[in-house]
Amino acid sequence: MNSSTITAAPDETDRARQLIEIGLAMDPEARSETVARLIAASLHEGSGTTLEHFASTGALDAQAAIDELNHLEVPFEREGWVDALGRYVLAERSRS
Repeated sequence: MNSSTITAAPDETDRARQLIEIGLAMDPEARSETVARLIAASLHEGSGTTLEHFASTGALDAQAAIDELNHLEVPFEREGWVDALGRYVLAERSRS
């Protein structure tokens, strides 16, 4: 008899939302790479996207990220996250 157990990772959605809200309250200009990566991880539309790559590696293709952000459809309460991530990306692009 072959029995296997699949262990799923705990759902950290609420924790991520709390950390993003706290991070943006402490840093409204969204200068923190950690907060930016957490936002990207929460908003990306799947594996292989620019935001997913930035969230997982920290490597940022600023123009591709801006293009992706411009096409995201998010609930109203998440629009501030898109704006904050956009500010971070634009600031990073200007530093490059």
